[in-house]
Order: sequence, then C-alpha cells, then structure tokens
Amino acid sequence: MKNDGGRLIVFTLFCLLILLLLSEPGFSRGSQLNPGERLEYQVFAKGLPVGEQSLTIIGWHDYQQEPVLHIRMQLTSYPALAFLFSYQETADLYLDPKNLTPVYLQRKLREQEKVWAEEYSFGEETVEKIVRNSKGETKVYTYQAADPLLEGISLVYYLRARPWQKDQYNFYYLTNKGPRLVEYQFVGEQRIRVRTDYVMADVVEDPVSQVTVWYSQDEKVYPLRIAVKSSVGILTSRLVKITSVED
Repeated sequence: MKNDGGRLIVFTLFCLLILLLLSEPGFSRGSQLNPGERLEYQVFAKGLPVGEQSLTIIGWHDYQQEPVLHIRMQLTSYPALAFLFSYQETADLYLDPKNLTPVYLQRKLREQEKVWAEEYSFGEETVEKIVRNSKGETKVYTYQAADPLLEGISLVYYLRARPWQKDQYNFYYLTNKGPRLVEYQFVGEQRIRVRTDYVMADVVEDPVSQVTVWYSQDEKVYPLRIAVKSSVGILTSRLVKITSVED
C-alpha cells in the first residue's frame, strides 16, 4: 500500500508539471505561434514586384537558460532589379513566448554595395546594440531598457496577440535613438485580397516605426499584409503562401 501511495504522489506531481508547462502561452496548443510555421510574401514597391520575404518560426531554443522561440526573417530583392535596387537581409530573433518581446536579435544586411551586421541584446535594465561593417569596424550603443520594448519583427508577432482587444495600445519601439513610447492605432476592418480570395482583416498602424499590418480575423491571426515606409518609398509585403509542420 505504501508503494502505491508513493506512485500516486509521483504521478500527481508529474501531471501538475505537464499542466504548468501547457499553461504557458508559448506552449499552448491554441497559441498563434507554432514552431514550423512559415509565411512567404511577395514584396511590392509602387505596385511593382521587387522581392520576396519570409517569416519562419524555426522552433524552441535555450537562451540564458530560458526557453525562447527562434524566428527567422529573410528579405531579398529580385536580381533582375539590381541596377535599380539591391537589398538583402537575414534576421534571427529570439522571442520571449510569454510576453512576445525580443530577447536577442542578430541581423545581416546588404544594401547596394554596403554590407554590415547588427546584434541586439535586450536586458532588464539596458539594451546593447553592436554594429559591425565589412571592414571589421565595430560600434557599440547602449540604451536604457523599457517595457514592453519591441523592434520590427517582434512588433508583428506582438500584435498577433490582438492587444487592442484588451485596450492595450502602448509599448516602446527601439529606434536608432533608443526606445520611444508608441501609441499604435487599431484602424478598423478592411476587405483585402489574399492570394486568390478576398477576406476581412484587422488593420493596425504604428506611427513611430511607420508600419501598417493587416491581420486575419481567424484564430491564427496571420499577418496578411505588411506595409513599411523606407528610403525607396512604401514597401508592401503580401502573403502568398503558408506552410506548417502539419503540411
């Protein structure tokens, strides 16, 4: 009987542990962020296709002994347009699954003949940014941390939790001069074309990062369209393909 009682206690503790793990937003089966999800976009400028972009949830990773989601963004212009515009970027983001805020970010960029890399470490008190150019020269910037603090890629995933439904409209965005308080706007609903069909989307606009995102109204909250103001005008990424582990 004593052994049976011991087995029951161990079994109960094991079940409680599983329930605690499943209660975390990032581990929840109903979460919008599922490892293996890949979203592919075609990028337009002034109505003309100029490149391709993808957002992929690579999977789980341990960062400083904490579980994070590894997300990779790739953006590249079409080679045929190199005489007008040439751009390539790969970014690896480690995202806190509970708060959907960045923990670490590494970016590799090439614009025309300019090549450089950026690295960001998001701490509780400070944010460190390291920039390295093709000559090996390094510059280090340190900013005071703020909460919740976002950057370009994490902004898209943060808004997938639909914070406007909880009347949460404020966050900090990391600009080149440091964190800046943002009051984004839920513009409303708009009917847009996605691939071969028309759907209703929720439209959200951030005046600081100058990003507008159209989100699907289903439980996955896919970013259907992303518009960003850049040095060459407004770049609009339109979703063309969704793949996942199940596929």
